[in-house]
Amino acid sequence: MKARNVIKANQLFILLPLATFIALVIAVHSSILDIYDKMLLYMINGASGSEALDILMLTLTEVGGGFFWFMVIVVLWVYGRTEERNFAIFLAITFVVSGLSGLVAKTLFYRPRPYEVLSGVDLVGSGEYGSSFPSAHSARAFAGSTLIFRIYGKLAYPLLVLSFAVALSRVYMCVHYPTDAVAGAFLGLAIANFVYILTKKPSALMDRVRNVWVDFSNNPWKRMVFPTLFCIVLSIISVSIILVKEPNLLNNPQDIISSLPIIVDPRNMFDYGITFTWPMSALSILVYPLLSLFMLFMSTFFLVSAKRMKNHSLFDFALKTGTFFFVICLTLIATAFIILVYILLISI
Repeated sequence: MKARNVIKANQLFILLPLATFIALVIAVHSSILDIYDKMLLYMINGASGSEALDILMLTLTEVGGGFFWFMVIVVLWVYGRTEERNFAIFLAITFVVSGLSGLVAKTLFYRPRPYEVLSGVDLVGSGEYGSSFPSAHSARAFAGSTLIFRIYGKLAYPLLVLSFAVALSRVYMCVHYPTDAVAGAFLGLAIANFVYILTKKPSALMDRVRNVWVDFSNNPWKRMVFPTLFCIVLSIISVSIILVKEPNLLNNPQDIISSLPIIVDPRNMFDYGITFTWPMSALSILVYPLLSLFMLFMSTFFLVSAKRMKNHSLFDFALKTGTFFFVICLTLIATAFIILVYILLISI
């Protein structure tokens, strides 16, 4: 009976934030909260102008970025013990689900960013791509910190406070309305509580992930064949899309070179921000697989080298470094694939 009540409570922790997110979708797109939304935005953004405060907010916003959470996951997986590695897998699931949910929500519920349509506001930092609603930074920050809170309790208090600061920073920078940040927070809460339920259910997921990794590390040269072929296929598809939609782009290598700094910026790699910008989205499907091939080669090199090392410290270093490169490789492939799916969906 007690276990059943706990399950119901966990389900409630998913449904309530999700219901609040849906209510905010309706309120935002029916302009019910429009006056209050803009009033609060002007109040928060009006505090900008101080160089020190601007730098602080720009720094805080990176905590909600995909690159920050990606590095947390990689460090836990590479350097953690079994418990930390298990948690890293669930944190990765949270990261991916929150990213994809934010991407889908931005596509379905498009809203121009406040600095694009409002006068008398100050954009702090550079402009951003895609829809203002909901805030993906806010969703990621609350999803990650909430999952850590559900598992580790009081240790996550600083991260929860930091999540509120991330949401505030997005409004301060004028890249989101307050309702965007709040909606992102509730979406993150729902996702984190959903993943938390998964952590409590006995599953073969952990064993499968570990078995795949052990299998790869035992025979890396053989196992890199499929990722390599997949990368080549993605690159061919990317070139095909460019040839169909913008054939002149390939005749202007200068345009491609000028786009590279944005494409390889880690914040764009793991935030899917580049998804909304053509032709950089198509170019990223070409560049990311090429980068992932390099990461795959480095991973294989370190794994093969580890087998030949008799010194335990060097063996451990080589094995963990190989793991690090392999995780980045898979992430880049996944990012390229997600952007490809998005491009194909909006082209239909």
